[in-house]
Amino acid sequence: MVNTCRNLNNGYPLYANIFAQNLEEMRRIVEIAGVILTLSLARLLMQVPNLEPIGAAALFGGALIGAKRLKFILPLAALFLGDLIIAAIQPAYVEHLFSGTFFAIYGAFALTVLIGDRVIGKKPGVLKVVNGAIFSSVAFFVITNFAAWLDPVHSIYPKTFMGLMECYIAGLAFFDQSLFGNFFLNSLMGNLGFSLLVFSLYKAYETRFSTNETIA
Repeated sequence: MVNTCRNLNNGYPLYANIFAQNLEEMRRIVEIAGVILTLSLARLLMQVPNLEPIGAAALFGGALIGAKRLKFILPLAALFLGDLIIAAIQPAYVEHLFSGTFFAIYGAFALTVLIGDRVIGKKPGVLKVVNGAIFSSVAFFVITNFAAWLDPVHSIYPKTFMGLMECYIAGLAFFDQSLFGNFFLNSLMGNLGFSLLVFSLYKAYETRFSTNETIA
């Protein structure tokens, strides 16, 4: 009996350690979910087309959320919430919901989550974040413009190779040669800037949090 009680007591630190790890993971998930939701809602305030932090949110969730399903669910749910708010404010936007381009955009963001997972990973560095932001921006551009070309209702381009190229060329400039109408200065650099900012701030927060826990 004494040996049995001793063995049970010896098991308590193990259970306590597992419980502490679960609490730590829950804390990180709540914090990351808060960051993703904030970035998603922040896009409602952006007045420059396609200069939005939602791509950074998808990379962030893909890189730092451990649960495979959750890392896809949280960013896509935050994106959808933002779309619903936009549709409530701008009724004309409802036409976009569940259209062909709608699913292309969500597919591109799901790929962005995967890029965050595979390219950036649990230990993000500057080079990894830069590569992830560039890959995801280019992938988003290719996928969404291809969907726009295929759109049977709104596409103005012929369904030929030259029509597709014309669509991509128009997409590079967004029909606008101004500073903020350029793909490289807007979508690419915007995604890169937001990604570096959010990963840097979160790393600084995690470092400070860990230091405070050690001192306590």
